[in-house]
Amino acid sequence: MAVTPLTNRPVPQNSNESRAMFVWVGATAALDPLDTDADQQALLNFCGTNGVNVLFLDIWRYLGGANWTNAKRDRLKLFNDAAHRSGIKVHALCGDLGWGTLQQWVMKNIMNPIMAYNAMCTKTSEQFDGICLDVEYWQDEVAYPAATHLPGLCDLIKAMRQQADGSLSVGCFAGFFLKDNSGARALLTYNGKLAQDGEHLMDVCDFVIPGTYRDHAADNGTDGVGQITLFQPWYDYASTEGKNFGLYCGSETINITPTYITYFGGTKAAMEAEHTLVSNAFKVETNSVFLGQAIHSYDGWKAMS
Repeated sequence: MAVTPLTNRPVPQNSNESRAMFVWVGATAALDPLDTDADQQALLNFCGTNGVNVLFLDIWRYLGGANWTNAKRDRLKLFNDAAHRSGIKVHALCGDLGWGTLQQWVMKNIMNPIMAYNAMCTKTSEQFDGICLDVEYWQDEVAYPAATHLPGLCDLIKAMRQQADGSLSVGCFAGFFLKDNSGARALLTYNGKLAQDGEHLMDVCDFVIPGTYRDHAADNGTDGVGQITLFQPWYDYASTEGKNFGLYCGSETINITPTYITYFGGTKAAMEAEHTLVSNAFKVETNSVFLGQAIHSYDGWKAMS
């Protein structure tokens, strides 16, 4: 079979500009959403049904390092072309905890292959629109101290943006706690500025996805703050910067603990109701920095009823 573009462009819920989704590629064909034409069609159809018009697509097993093959390149070209003809942007997704101090390696094994891939495409519809970095040094700040890895990550992002020269947007995922309004997160110096990690990341990125992982939008008496409260400090800072920048509000759908940080186990309709509350809280101006939701991930979301 062939991969057929969607007849109608995906329409994000709540009249948001965007709705994004993370798509990971596993080591086996069964875990690869790009492996067959049927797999690619299923992904496109899911985007159409659920209003997804931005994908963060894991590219390591297709383009990263020595994984590149012409057959894999052609599978990417087929999907990206069909996605763009469906009204869906595709960002190359990649990352690892220690990349903040591995700039040369990342540029050689990630950035250069992405740029080479885009240059090799015969149609612009086959190219990537941007890059999303998932470099979560904060998961282990003993092995990956923020004082070293935050500046390194910012340098990496700036280097990638410089090499792309406007042809790709570059952004990242971030733990929600990297930016707060209470001063709980320690300040770090980067480029002569003393600020929290989240502010530095917003200063250097085209977009950021704070992982405001809760299964409810508003605060409650059961497990505390909701997505609105966790997203607010990011929105407050970004709204004052006056630059072309966007924020996605990140939601989780995979089976992880504690259960209150994921929509797993709930219904798609229930998640949509919470997302509507988030959108109503931040979609308050025509040029708002709030772009919409970013859902992690395809595997978890499609398993919801």
